[in-house]
Amino acid sequence: MTTDNDTAPRDFTDVFVRGYKNASGKRVEIRDLRITGLVMRVTPKNKKTFTLHTRTAVGDKVQITIGTYPAISLKDARAIAMNHLADIRRGHDPREQARLAKALVEARSLTLADLLDEVEPIFALTKSVWRAESRRGRKKTEARAAIENVFNALLKRPLNKVSLSDLAKAVNGYKPLRPRKGKTSANGSAARALTYLRPVFDWATGRGRFRKEGAGRDAKLELPDLGLIHDPSIDDPTLEGKRDRVLTQDELTRVMPLLVYPAPAGLREKLDAHDDYGPVAFRFLFLTLSRREEVTDACCKDINLSARTWTKFVKTKRQSGSHAPVQRRKVTVPLSDAAIDLLLTLPSFMNGGPENLVFPSSGNGPLCNWNRTQGAINCASGTSDWHRHDLRRTAATILGQLGVKPAVTDTLLCHLNPYNREQVSSAAPNYMIDTKILNDAVDRERVAVNLLADALASICETRESIQLSRPGGTTEAIRPRRCQSPWATPA
Repeated sequence: MTTDNDTAPRDFTDVFVRGYKNASGKRVEIRDLRITGLVMRVTPKNKKTFTLHTRTAVGDKVQITIGTYPAISLKDARAIAMNHLADIRRGHDPREQARLAKALVEARSLTLADLLDEVEPIFALTKSVWRAESRRGRKKTEARAAIENVFNALLKRPLNKVSLSDLAKAVNGYKPLRPRKGKTSANGSAARALTYLRPVFDWATGRGRFRKEGAGRDAKLELPDLGLIHDPSIDDPTLEGKRDRVLTQDELTRVMPLLVYPAPAGLREKLDAHDDYGPVAFRFLFLTLSRREEVTDACCKDINLSARTWTKFVKTKRQSGSHAPVQRRKVTVPLSDAAIDLLLTLPSFMNGGPENLVFPSSGNGPLCNWNRTQGAINCASGTSDWHRHDLRRTAATILGQLGVKPAVTDTLLCHLNPYNREQVSSAAPNYMIDTKILNDAVDRERVAVNLLADALASICETRESIQLSRPGGTTEAIRPRRCQSPWATPA
């Protein structure tokens, strides 16, 4: 049996350390009388480990593992302990040096893909582009996909073998696998990937806003500063800054007759017109001034026909100083008679259950082929250089021309503070809550969406049909489909 006398401090010798047996059934610690703080730990299985127990100049406890005997001899253990004590007296922390050494060892095998695996769940807590739901219907997050596309050749390379030059070549030499028509480069995509990767490297190395203790990676890595890489999008004249594209009246007369259900015959050759909800989703986006993801996520239960409203979740900003995940804001917006008429033409809405999508894909999943639909509409209408988000901007611009107050339009756009253009305090949204109290009060948002629908009907009446090019040179006239609202007053 091991007695209290067996574990009393003593002057270690090679004979004692080698021959000591622990029969107590629990771990014991024996202190060395020669080197203050040097301790030999012995497990019930007689595994012997040298550790150093001491305090810093300000009194903080420090415990450092030196090594296991006999891999570390008594002589070496004493020498290492003396070096640690000397470093602590000089104000250095041997634990930090050990972490740096560990980081250097890790960096020899840690790859860029491994680092992304580490950081993704951490950044996802505060950054939506690192969350799974950031790309509807896609497995990879927006940030991860962008980085892997641009830096694909470096993903499996150990980080200690990735130089600043390698990263710069990947950014400035990136070419997309499926380039957009008329584009010879993808500088915007490369710049976006660089923007996403830079904070990852800063986090891993403890740079910038991650410099504070505990903010970055526990074991710091030595990685290049991506802030030294030139952003290729800066010198690219094909990339726009603030986008101000709106569709002209002539473009609307050519585009809108195509945005119907069933989709115009031949618009998407490989897709049955009755399975194609893409074009009518574009129209609904315009009529409601919505974002793409809001239309994509719309379920039948979100539409209240009797109240003629749509309840949806929209983008919002995190509260200042908060690190909690961003929660989407729930809003209820009015629907115009034209938007209700549109919904009543859709089998997905009329025959669907509460959880069914209003605008499903051909496989009854989320509508995700927006770019293909956009291309088909452009080709059929003879228009170009506009984006689905430009429909939302066009609708807002039309409302401005119709004399609708900016605060009303901002409310329909579901911006966080619709009063930011008014001469009111920043506290106004806290008191003027977006809810209806008076039943007979004028609903200015509903008036606005009906004005927009009337303006669109007036525009479309100027061109009752358009010619859609068909394979082989044949053409087919396409006319906008009109339905009578069940709430409309008979003429």
